[in-house]
Amino acid sequence: MEIISYNDLRNIIKRGDVISIAALSAGNLPMEVLKYLAEQYDEDKKTDNLTFVVSNDISDFDDGFDLDSFVSRGMVKRIIASLVIASPVTVEAIKNNKIEAYFLPQGVIATSYREQASSSPGMITKIGLNTVVDPRIFGGKVNDLTREELVSLIKINNEEYLHYDLPKIDITLLRGTYADESGNIFMTHESHLGEGFSAASAARQNGGKVIVQVKEIIKKGDYKPSDVFIPSELVDYVVVNKNPKYHKQVIQTYYDPALSGHHRIVQSKESFLEFGSRKIILRRSAQFLKPGHAVSIGYGINNELSNVLREEQAEELVKLNIDTGIFGGIIGSRNHFGMNYNLDARMRHEMTWDFIFNGGLDIAYLSFAEIDQSGSVNVSQFGDRMNGSGGFIDISQTVKTLIFSGTMVVGSESHCEDNELIIDREGHSKKFVETVQSLDFNAAYSRELGQNVFYVTERAVFQLTDSGLELIEIAPGLDLKKDVLDQMAFKPAVAENVKIMNSQLFQETWGELRESIKNNH
Repeated sequence: MEIISYNDLRNIIKRGDVISIAALSAGNLPMEVLKYLAEQYDEDKKTDNLTFVVSNDISDFDDGFDLDSFVSRGMVKRIIASLVIASPVTVEAIKNNKIEAYFLPQGVIATSYREQASSSPGMITKIGLNTVVDPRIFGGKVNDLTREELVSLIKINNEEYLHYDLPKIDITLLRGTYADESGNIFMTHESHLGEGFSAASAARQNGGKVIVQVKEIIKKGDYKPSDVFIPSELVDYVVVNKNPKYHKQVIQTYYDPALSGHHRIVQSKESFLEFGSRKIILRRSAQFLKPGHAVSIGYGINNELSNVLREEQAEELVKLNIDTGIFGGIIGSRNHFGMNYNLDARMRHEMTWDFIFNGGLDIAYLSFAEIDQSGSVNVSQFGDRMNGSGGFIDISQTVKTLIFSGTMVVGSESHCEDNELIIDREGHSKKFVETVQSLDFNAAYSRELGQNVFYVTERAVFQLTDSGLELIEIAPGLDLKKDVLDQMAFKPAVAENVKIMNSQLFQETWGELRESIKNNH
């Protein structure tokens, strides 16, 4: 291990390199390294034609340095990611065929580093079959400029698999809290652990270099050997952070010891969700929970499920999981997204996907942008919006029970009166469409997998059957034709005895979720 200055980076990272970054938003993001790389390019125009491989979205939603900093400078040839939400310049470049782009499943990317580290021929898995990442559809390619096939269909013992052949990593850029004098990396203050160990192993196996940004260099022996996250043998260079702005624990703060598990908070820093459509949806969705369920919390509306469970004093009945490696505790949402307190455990990102892929979850809560007549779901593209699906494909093809949650019509306004739902103004775009724009969840394949699938909106609840979507519940106060069926681009099957959703869900204070979950067996 060698401690270097930021100026030395120009001699290590070269034109055409494939760069891996193991981070989530601002968490674990070596932003000061990115800052110097971008500024050095402004001086010498040498480090371009780069490929970035990132399993998660990276940004601090501020004026920091992220994918947009490199794309806007013309430094990027190709991006391989699971989703890109916080980098609008990058998204526009993808739309306009300025750079190549692949959206692949998050879990596949996070675990694929190990395949490189073990000199295997690539990642072979069923994850992604019959979706947009299947080469029979798009193979994960996002625009016309992107032509190389990174995903191929193969058969083993007459069963179909996808073979992901990602480019070899030249440079892995990581962040830790401390490095000791030998170069051992500690994640003491980080909010999550990430997949840095596997990404570093992949770079070293490929003859590449591993660069780690840390807060400080500490004496060897200051921490226990078991606290080492990346051993010095996998670290080539360490740079020491100069400006705390570029080493934030999460977007919202430089460092909060509660976010790294150093103490527990007594009261959540987040207020309860205001009463409205989102709260109604989450209440009804939560009624599918059973005591002891291991629950996957997806991005979007379901990120607030923890909030509703906490308000209903039901949070200890189930075990919440975020695929970044967070187990239990208070899962933050809205302005507190990424701020997770009172954790039961945290695990390396790629190991969390091992947990998920091997049946660790009982039920998953996922969002939707579109649902079609077959029950298939699009979560990654809506109109001009293009963002990738994150871990949606990995999870939706792994968990036995799926709950897709969201409002029924884009832009609609409603209120509740006398425990009934009243539509004040109809929306402008239907979410229930004839054919989804992006096949992120394949309903027919789901039936082959034997999954139980439900779709929950504030107006109605549907279930997936062998013949497609079936309406099984409607909100009290609504007209079935006017408020539900006419707001869909197709006519779903309607159950013979359509139930009325529990009217208690449609009042400001509920208080029945705890008993509802306890009564599920």
